[in-house]
Amino acid sequence: MARRSRRQRPRKAGGGKVKALLALILTALGGAAVTCHPELWSETTSGSTSETAAPGSTATSTPRGPHLSLGVPVLVAPGKRGGGDDHLMTKPQYALAYSRTRGGPSWVSWRLDASWFGEAPRHKGRFMVDEGLPAGWERITHDDYTNSGFDRGHMVRSEERTRTVEDNKATFLLTNILPQRHELNAGPWLRFEERCQELAQKEGRAVHLVAGGLYADRPELLGKGVAVPSAFYKIAVVLDKNQSASDVGQATRVIAVIMPNSATIQGESWTRYRVTVDEIERRSGYDFLTAVRVELQDLLEARVDTGS
Repeated sequence: MARRSRRQRPRKAGGGKVKALLALILTALGGAAVTCHPELWSETTSGSTSETAAPGSTATSTPRGPHLSLGVPVLVAPGKRGGGDDHLMTKPQYALAYSRTRGGPSWVSWRLDASWFGEAPRHKGRFMVDEGLPAGWERITHDDYTNSGFDRGHMVRSEERTRTVEDNKATFLLTNILPQRHELNAGPWLRFEERCQELAQKEGRAVHLVAGGLYADRPELLGKGVAVPSAFYKIAVVLDKNQSASDVGQATRVIAVIMPNSATIQGESWTRYRVTVDEIERRSGYDFLTAVRVELQDLLEARVDTGS
C-alpha cells in the first residue's frame, strides 16, 4: 500500500485541534486517556475493574496499568460503531471496552512480553461468561456461537497467556471473543499472532497490542445478538522490554493490519494486509495511541510498516 502524503491523510473529526485537546486532557489526567463513554469504576474480582457510562459523559477516573500504557482508545466518531455503550474493564491479563450493542469487545488492549509465556495448559472447558459486566446486560454465552459457522475468535490469544492457569482461562472469557471465520482465525490472523509472539518471546521485545472488529451498517447477528465483524484490525507497537510510552520515538515500529472476515484467505500472508493506523481510526471511529505525543501520533499513524 503506497503511503499517502500528509495533505491526503484522512483527518479525525475536528482535525489536529481534537488531538491537541486530547493531549491536554491526557496531561491533566496524568498521561492516560478515557473513552468518550465510560462509567464509574468499581472493584470486581481477581484485580479487575470495570466502568460504564451514559452516552456522552466523560470519566473522571484514570485507568492505569501495563495494558493501557499507550493510552485508552478514545471514541471520536460514535456513529462508526452504532452506539455509545462501551463498558471499560481492566483485568490482570488485558483491558477492554465491551459493546452492549455488538455483544462483544469494541477493542482489547494488552502488553505482550516474554514474562507472559510459561507452561500452563490451554483451558479445555467451555468459553465463559464475564460476570464483570453490568447488571441487566445480556450475557453472551458459549452456545451463542454454536453451529454458527464462526470460530470463537480470541483477541488476546490463548498462547499469549500461559504463565498461569488463571491467566490462560481469562482469554476464554467471552468479553475477549468475536466471531471469526475459521479461515481467518487459522490463516493470516494466526500468522500475525505468531509473529508478535516471536517479537516478544524470542526477540525480547515488549509488544503493545490493541485489536477489535470493524462492522457493516447492518451486521449479521449470532445467538442473542453477537454482531459479526466484516473485518478485524490489530495494532502492534514494538518497544524494548523496559520502555514505556515516553520512549516512543520516530523510529518506533508500529504495525497495523486490517483483515477481512473471509472464508477465502486462509493461505494469505499477514503482510498483505498492512495498513496505516490512520486507516484503522477512520474505519473504527477510535483514536489510538492516545498517550503518545500528538506530533508522534501524526507521524507514526501515517506510516505503513514494511518490516518482517
